[in-house]
Amino acid sequence: MDIQAYETLILNQLKIVTEKILYNNPQPNISAKSRAGAEISSLLEEEFVKETANHLYFKDSLASPKGETKNPWDALTYFEYKDHREVIWIDFKAVKVSSKASNPDIGAADKLIKLITNNNGFYLVYIFVYYTQTELGLKFVPNKNAESVKLYFLKDIHSSFRRNTKNQLQINIDKEPENRTRQDFIEMLLGKIIQGYTRQKNIAERELTKYNQNKIRLDLTKLNKEQEDKIRNL
Repeated sequence: MDIQAYETLILNQLKIVTEKILYNNPQPNISAKSRAGAEISSLLEEEFVKETANHLYFKDSLASPKGETKNPWDALTYFEYKDHREVIWIDFKAVKVSSKASNPDIGAADKLIKLITNNNGFYLVYIFVYYTQTELGLKFVPNKNAESVKLYFLKDIHSSFRRNTKNQLQINIDKEPENRTRQDFIEMLLGKIIQGYTRQKNIAERELTKYNQNKIRLDLTKLNKEQEDKIRNL
């Protein structure tokens, strides 16, 4: 089977399931004022497991363990097609439509690599849903492109993503995905990680050069002596 057709089938099936969840829960009893994202994610995780209990393709779905804020996925499922069984990790992202464009973390670089290498899988999927605040809480709404659900694989993330100093990968939420091969993504991911560490190395070297210079020590020592002399002469 063509790889792109295989990946399209996975995404289309995930979109159908998520859209059904939103249709069945148009206005969940969740406040949009605080921690809405975490509560929406919890709702979607639980409903995803229910909706895929007897699914044609998705099998053995799991929600993130309760209380595990550092879990690398919100939901886990297995995509079965003919004789192939593929692990799929899902990261739900709830976006308030009135919010300005943000740069959410999309996972720690090292954790993503371990997730792939330790589980013989490759597909982490970001599923974005959109909501607005109401008098009673919140309701799900389409985004500016009239999409109730937007989703894509990590491997297809826009090339502007970067690794920050906390080793988190970040992307502007409005950036559209770019289809690429899995091998192309491997090369890009490793390149981004190397770029991130190189930036940190260059910053550290500049700062070390600055603080190794004697001028700062002399300036601080002079200032301290002047102030101590004033105190002694009180």
